[in-house]
Order: sequence, then structure tokens, then C-alpha cells
Amino acid sequence: MPAWPSELPFFTSRSGYNLDGPDGHILRSEMEVGPAKRRRRTSTAPQAFSGKIERLTLSQLETFKEFYRTTLGDGALSFDATDPLTGETHSYAFNGPYSVGVHRNKIDATLSATLEILP
Repeated sequence: MPAWPSELPFFTSRSGYNLDGPDGHILRSEMEVGPAKRRRRTSTAPQAFSGKIERLTLSQLETFKEFYRTTLGDGALSFDATDPLTGETHSYAFNGPYSVGVHRNKIDATLSATLEILP
């Protein structure tokens, strides 16, 4: 499995860090009377993770784009990276497109994306 490029920080902005609990692993059935019944569909489910990488140089941004386009097949493949908060290594996959914003001085860029932490 590919690894996140070592020359790029991995979503280190604390202001953009957001981790949601597992989703999609509970099956809920409404009953005619009383509360809904719930049961576990699977023992594992992906977690949503969103983050930002601030102040990327244009060279780092090009490195990211090449990694995304070539190594990950335009985001179709997963990769390994270390969670910036916990220090644990997980497998991640992009969940939708990434976005790039220009920082104040127009030399640095901010990369934002939503990922899935794969079980």
C-alpha cells in the first residue's frame, strides 16, 4: 500500500482536524409499537476524518497533486499515514475531492480534504 509522501505534512492544522465516530455499521428497524430495534451490521466501519494542511509551498502542492493523480489513481486507492493527533498509523482513502485555497501572501496554499479511516 502506498504511504503518504514523507516531504508533506499530514493534515497537521489543529483548526481543521475533525474526526467522527464509525458510521454505517448499525442496522435500525422501526417497529409498529415501541422503540426501534438496532443491531450491529458489521463489527467495523470507516470513520470520517477531515483536515487541513496550511502553508504548503507551491512545490509541496505539486508533490501532493502528483501523489493524488499518479500514485492514488486520482484518489481511487488508499494509503497509509500517521494520525497527527494520536501518532497511530492508519489506512486512509479520500472521500470526495480535495480543495486548495490561497493563503494571505499568495505564495502558500491551504489543502482541505475529507478522508475515511479504513478499518
